[in-house]
Amino acid sequence: MKFDKLKHDKSSIRNKLRKISTINSAVILLLCWLLLSSTSLIFIKNYEKCNLDLIGSTLSTTLTAATVFADSYDARNKIERFGNEGMYDSAKLVTRDNIVLAKWNAKREQTGWFSRLLREWIYLKPLNVNIIHADVVVGTLTLEGTVTGAVSFLQYSFMILSVGMLCVLIISLMLSEFLHRGIIASLRTITSSIHYVIHSGDFSLRIPGGPIREFQLFSDDLNSLLMEMQSLKASLLRDNRSLAAKALSDPLTGLANRSAFSARLTQRLDQPHEHERFALLFLDGDRFKSINDNWGHAAGDEVLKAIGSRLLSLASEQDLVARLGGDEFAMLVSSRTSEAQLQQLMQRIDDTIGEHILIAEGMPVTTSVTIGYAWSQPGDTVESILERADMNMYKNKRKNRA
Repeated sequence: MKFDKLKHDKSSIRNKLRKISTINSAVILLLCWLLLSSTSLIFIKNYEKCNLDLIGSTLSTTLTAATVFADSYDARNKIERFGNEGMYDSAKLVTRDNIVLAKWNAKREQTGWFSRLLREWIYLKPLNVNIIHADVVVGTLTLEGTVTGAVSFLQYSFMILSVGMLCVLIISLMLSEFLHRGIIASLRTITSSIHYVIHSGDFSLRIPGGPIREFQLFSDDLNSLLMEMQSLKASLLRDNRSLAAKALSDPLTGLANRSAFSARLTQRLDQPHEHERFALLFLDGDRFKSINDNWGHAAGDEVLKAIGSRLLSLASEQDLVARLGGDEFAMLVSSRTSEAQLQQLMQRIDDTIGEHILIAEGMPVTTSVTIGYAWSQPGDTVESILERADMNMYKNKRKNRA
């Protein structure tokens, strides 16, 4: 499996883990950002309200004399001095007779939506402070708080907090990517091993365990499965070899059967060696039916086994001895390349087969075979050489009967 191609695949586990980590980190950081921002806003609100209360209390004490003596000049100077220092946005001093003694408003520039919302949230209504002299209310001071400092503080706080959260998110993703490498490496080892087994058929491979416990258990289970499959494959191969051997051998004599003989003959004719010929012998049992009739089929089987064993003892490693069925045998002779050598072999076959054969009852029986042969020729086919050997065998059988 080509893992390099999977890096950009949206369905790969690498991208799935990265997506989960990104969402998880983003949600956690967003919640932290909201919590810190909310805490900052609540703190700022309480601070600004307390600060305005303190300013109102201080200013009302300072303005007592000016209010009692209706000194609007002094009152206006004091209110302007505090206002110019940015302690409030507007102030108004009213006597108990509802006479406006002094009034001041800050020169506001165009404010944004955040400043307006923040002012409305912090200062739900103006602050009214009574000016008391000799336990008598002599006037009222009305103040509207300012949010200029709070806006600047919150803007810088939000900016620093956002940058910090972004850095934390990037570091979190980098750490997550580093930690996920172990998972990806373990999966890559397992999938590469399985991919190799599928394409090679080599079940002897064992998957190494990784540092992750779950993958270790998974690898152990896969190795157990590979061991079972290896054992099963070996058993199947043994069974196949056994079946192939049985399919190409005669169950009674252990010699090659007709199928194996035909395949070997076809191979020799299709791949002839230069200046090399071979002989095909046909051997047909004589009086075999009388042995079965007189001594039974078990005795006949013993005779067939003896014939096969004796033919095999006369053949060389290059030759092939086969039982074609019943009392018919055949030999592919490659070790004798001259007519004299072949005649000598056929004479030895006659002499060897003619020796006594002891059957199960301990009785000796004799039998013989009629042999026909044919030499291979250029351009031969399986049918042509078989036909010549068969005709020669029947010719000799008629001669023997005569």
